[in-house]
Amino acid sequence: MTAVNTTLMCGRRAADRLAPYEPQISDNFEIPLHIGKLIAAWDRPKFVAAAEACHMRADDYVVGLEYGGHFRAYPLWITDNYHIINDRIAGDPILFSTCERCQSGSAFVAELDGHATRFSAMGMYNASLTMVNRKRSKTDDHSLWLHYEGVAIDGPDKGRFLEQLPTYHTTWSAWLKAHPETDVMLAPDDPHHRDARHGHGREEYFSRPGMDPPLAKTITGHFDHRYPENEMVLGINVDAGIRAYPMLEVKREGGMVNDSLGEVPIVVFCGPAPESITMSAFHRAVDDQVLTFERSGDHFRDQETGSLWTIEGRAVSGSLAGRHLIPLRWQYVRWHAWVYPHPSTELFRSTRPRPEYPNFPELPQIEPLREILTRLATAETHLDFSHVLVDLALPQEATAGLCVYYGEDRLNLYRFATPAAAADYVALQGAWFCMPFDAKIGRKRALQIGDCVVESDPVGQYAEPTQTVRYPDNEIPWCRLLHDSDGSRAGPIGEGHFMSLIHHLRRHRYDVVEAAFLPRSQLRVGALSAVAATIEADRFAIYRCVDETAAARAATEVGHAIQEGPWVFRSIPVLMYADPHYEMGQLPDEAIAWSNLLDSDAFKETLRAFRKCTEG
Repeated sequence: MTAVNTTLMCGRRAADRLAPYEPQISDNFEIPLHIGKLIAAWDRPKFVAAAEACHMRADDYVVGLEYGGHFRAYPLWITDNYHIINDRIAGDPILFSTCERCQSGSAFVAELDGHATRFSAMGMYNASLTMVNRKRSKTDDHSLWLHYEGVAIDGPDKGRFLEQLPTYHTTWSAWLKAHPETDVMLAPDDPHHRDARHGHGREEYFSRPGMDPPLAKTITGHFDHRYPENEMVLGINVDAGIRAYPMLEVKREGGMVNDSLGEVPIVVFCGPAPESITMSAFHRAVDDQVLTFERSGDHFRDQETGSLWTIEGRAVSGSLAGRHLIPLRWQYVRWHAWVYPHPSTELFRSTRPRPEYPNFPELPQIEPLREILTRLATAETHLDFSHVLVDLALPQEATAGLCVYYGEDRLNLYRFATPAAAADYVALQGAWFCMPFDAKIGRKRALQIGDCVVESDPVGQYAEPTQTVRYPDNEIPWCRLLHDSDGSRAGPIGEGHFMSLIHHLRRHRYDVVEAAFLPRSQLRVGALSAVAATIEADRFAIYRCVDETAAARAATEVGHAIQEGPWVFRSIPVLMYADPHYEMGQLPDEAIAWSNLLDSDAFKETLRAFRKCTEG
């Protein structure tokens, strides 16, 4: 029983591990208060039952939780526009906090000294968002809190931890399958964020490399060189100890790590599906019996009783069916968001060797790429399995993905729904549109082989640990496979959907530049894929939908768009927000300079000609 209490306790020892708050350094992050308040909080969230969630895509990134028998999902494409959601569940005040830069999503009981308390985002500390508890009276004072850990780092409550609720990062389809009774948050009717899939929170994608430079200015210590800043970790900071478990290292261990913090036995879960991003951590003892876990299909099995457990720590079969493991206080964030506020953290690394082909694990993601693996393995260089690429990191229209090592070279292998989708990915260099951070981020070299793609993804692509300064292409150690002069390993790049469109526009003398894939969160319901591109100096989002009906719905939703068959061309001017850099505060429609191409008969006729050409 003592061990359990130690596991759950977050007191002085846990608080003392936090890097000291230095206001003069945190003040280096400057957002005008009259703008920042637009992304500081939302106090009136509305939810609908899953059956009514027509605003959700199956692959939407959500954070789910359970409280008082109620299940709730928060879509990050909505919440990242506000960072703080002051909610109520079963009559109790609940705080959901998130940040697209940290890729966080935590929940707490929003009470201080027995009083319901609302919070607002305000400022940055060690590359992480901070928040304040609002004053309840004129004599009250607020404290500054680390948003994802719910711990006060300055003010009268310094060192205090809010009561935390376990949260599970996953996709809407996975959460819905596990909890069909769930409800899900609706996008607010907010004039400042009229389209929640576009704006402040929308430029992020899962585990995106590159710390926003203004965040780096708030770091109080030294740069960390131990691990890539963008990789996802499960951080645990309790009185018993502090440690970070990177998602990739836990996956390498088979999806779980049986470990101890001090004298406390713990288990860290990941998955259990190899493509899942979900992680959790628990005290691995029931009735003083310490359990040892292994992955078993869609569950985890304890070796002592043979009971099967979910990633939420609930036994669903065996002698312990119905029992629950006691959750630890965990934080699921990017490495940079964890390490700088917790500079003394330990870092877990797997020591398991990578399986060498053909002794790859038996996983459903292997078979669709078997032909490519066989071709790669015929060379003298050894081929090692690293991990299955998680679903939220797959390119648009990719159906399976693996990360392997070809000797010392890291490769990503993708299977696409069609050869055209594969061709688009190679031709666009796999680049993501991440304005205002960059118009084309994450460019890589790749080869197309039918509906598959072999992509070089070297470990050393950046000159410094914030991963904002990329080496020149000629200094990046691209895989030598991509330098084969005879082209024997792949045929020529096919004609993709988007590249056909771009070539068509250019043939008709339209200037098209800066074409890159939109982040997954910007895909509309019914969209297969989407890119951003600058056409005649005007920026557009271009959606390719499953059919004309879906395209018509998307065009109506976004407005200021042209629909042509399954295609939607949406004007997204640079100056459509009060703060263009952070894309906060959408201006009134009449104040936005929409593209003149929307009213151009010549442009519309060019699009009609493209549609006829592709349909013919």
